[in-house]
Amino acid sequence: MTSQFPDDETGQILAEMAAEGADLSQPMQIDFFAAFEFEDTAKAVLPLVKQLNLGDQKFSEVMIQKPDTGGGVELVASLTAVPSYQTISTIDELFTQCVESNKGYSDGWGAEIRV
Repeated sequence: MTSQFPDDETGQILAEMAAEGADLSQPMQIDFFAAFEFEDTAKAVLPLVKQLNLGDQKFSEVMIQKPDTGGGVELVASLTAVPSYQTISTIDELFTQCVESNKGYSDGWGAEIRV
């Protein structure tokens, strides 16, 4: 598939969003997910994620919830931004470093598509 996005997971997701009619030039809520085995670990990481230096971006909400399937807990960090490849890749890298250096597993990102 020829795409204006790099050939990696973030590029593939953005290409799929564009193909479904999402306007990637407009700000949208983007959620970053992390899985933790224990709720106490996720609670300890929550303030670290809130304080991440994301340049001109900041997570508007960071919460802990039970996942739809499986055990453990899920940390969800949300922000509103124009979903550019560079912005998402940079934030995902910082989020992943924070989470995985604190016994969590970064589980990707997503956005609700409104067309």
